[in-house]
Amino acid sequence: MRMDVTGMIIKDEAFTKESFKLERDKLGVLATKPKPKDLTKYYEFEDYISHKESSNSLVDIGYDLVKSLMFNTKLKILKRNQPDIKSVLDYGCGTGEFVSYLSKKGIISSGVEPTKKAFDQAEKAEVKIYKNLKKVEGTFDAITLFHVLEHVEDYLKVLEDLKAKLNPGGLLVIAVPNYKSYDASYYKEKWAAWDVPRHLWHFKKQDLSTIAHLLNLEIVQIKPMFFDAYYISMISESYKGNHKLKGLYRGWESNQQAKKSGEYSSNIFVMKTSK
Repeated sequence: MRMDVTGMIIKDEAFTKESFKLERDKLGVLATKPKPKDLTKYYEFEDYISHKESSNSLVDIGYDLVKSLMFNTKLKILKRNQPDIKSVLDYGCGTGEFVSYLSKKGIISSGVEPTKKAFDQAEKAEVKIYKNLKKVEGTFDAITLFHVLEHVEDYLKVLEDLKAKLNPGGLLVIAVPNYKSYDASYYKEKWAAWDVPRHLWHFKKQDLSTIAHLLNLEIVQIKPMFFDAYYISMISESYKGNHKLKGLYRGWESNQQAKKSGEYSSNIFVMKTSK
């Protein structure tokens, strides 16, 4: 991304229309400022898709279809890097669908979800779920955070605490948007993956390398999330007042650009502890 996004003003296009500023922390990671004292209210709107109980629009249905396909991809990533994987904790598990999927595949699985609405839905589905990490007992072969790290208040503290819950040689699997991607550069302040103030942090690929080094973790795989470019571009088009389907081309273009630059819209980082 050529332009410097430090100091950029971003509006909460999805809900409140309030404006926030992008500033950098001591590691150079972009932070949303000011950070609201009560973040809960910013999640309490009908269209917040990760907590929705049903799919209504074509975009929602497409999102759910891709999410189901991604469950298999995520499991392949886990097994590739941990062939004998037996236990997984999904941190920020939402309504618990991935936890349920893993359980059906014979993996001992549980989740952590602090948001009441999503937690209640997961409980109804009889998913093993906790409200916070302190309540979680035992250790795990892998801990996953799929589009979660950008939401937590202190990303380093959370990752340190999660690392302590890993077995020797365990995996920390993190998926985050990439503000160096083509779609971020194209949509600028209308890029849907800024998603302020729900996203408190905004990462580039190098940030994850820095974090892994600080935590003494080795990045063993980086996998692009191709579908994210389409979804984010479609939502971004709606923020510009255009039809969402217009974003399909831009998503395709983002993936084409990323083949040359390596800067995909979102990436999955697989980090491993020492044995």
